[in-house]
Amino acid sequence: PRYVTDIDAATGTVTVGPRIALSVDVIHADRLKVLHPAMTGTFDAHVQVRAHGGIVACRATVGEDAMTLELAEPLQGVARGQAAVLYLPDPDGRGDVVLGSGTINGTGNR
Repeated sequence: PRYVTDIDAATGTVTVGPRIALSVDVIHADRLKVLHPAMTGTFDAHVQVRAHGGIVACRATVGEDAMTLELAEPLQGVARGQAAVLYLPDPDGRGDVVLGSGTINGTGNR
């Protein structure tokens, strides 16, 4: 079987590949929505891609209107246009702090 691994709407290109090609461990996002002042520079956080998707630890590097997330473990099914929401885990167990989000514009692997 083959799976859609990327869609480029500007050129009408659909890229397909094997299931393993769905796994990514780097996410690039822009159109940032900063909700907390800690969402700047390079820091460790958690990221969630889909509303009911799992939360994965990451190393975030946030610039003026773009960020790169290096995931601690690969995610599958990450697509351009999805939101990547960053959280700081609360060590006291009262709830995670939402730092902000960005719109995914690319993925890759280290």
